[in-house]
Amino acid sequence: MAIRACVAAGASKSVAVSLAEATVAAECSGRSSVGFAHLPDYLEGFLCGRITGTEDPAIFFPAPALIQVDAKGGIAQHGFDRAFEELQTRASTYGVTVLALKNSYTAGELGYYVRRLACKGLVAMAATNGSALMAAGQSIEAVYGTNPLAFAAPVDNRAPLVIDQASSATSFVNIRQAAEREEMIPEGWAIDGKGQHTMDSREAIKGDLLAFGGGARCQYRTHG
Repeated sequence: MAIRACVAAGASKSVAVSLAEATVAAECSGRSSVGFAHLPDYLEGFLCGRITGTEDPAIFFPAPALIQVDAKGGIAQHGFDRAFEELQTRASTYGVTVLALKNSYTAGELGYYVRRLACKGLVAMAATNGSALMAAGQSIEAVYGTNPLAFAAPVDNRAPLVIDQASSATSFVNIRQAAEREEMIPEGWAIDGKGQHTMDSREAIKGDLLAFGGGARCQYRTHG
């Protein structure tokens, strides 16, 4: 179903398969906010041209243990698929390999990438940048992205160990979905546009996410 939806929105078959597999994997791992609930964002991106659905990623090898992928405005999952075999081969050959991927749309479930590598017997870490969505410290304006970090390691005769953690208390997708349903959100998830703690999801949309773990915050605007 996901493949058909992506193709209908203008994606090539290979892009559609990459995105569909990642979407299903996120749903199966319990990360529904970046599973099927997130798929419409990609479909809209294909339709309006915000995401390139037909470009093939370009792959480069500037050093034996370094792989660079240019997604050319497409999806990160497709770029990762292009580099997946080389990642395994070069990690086995050199003991460590770094993949740097650029010019892609949101990465979706970050744990998806390291989990796949751990299933092949590799220890993997992943991180990604993003737009500022989270206030931190004394700021009441967005300063950081959600700064997700994922780690995975193989485990004998069991599914791999996977840790996938963002620095925000929740994802922006959860705030948006709550606002669409006109539902309240838990305290500590977000601040409103004036920097005040809020449980009103519609007000939270106008503000910023908060870091996980809670804690007191001084509320005044940053300068510079």
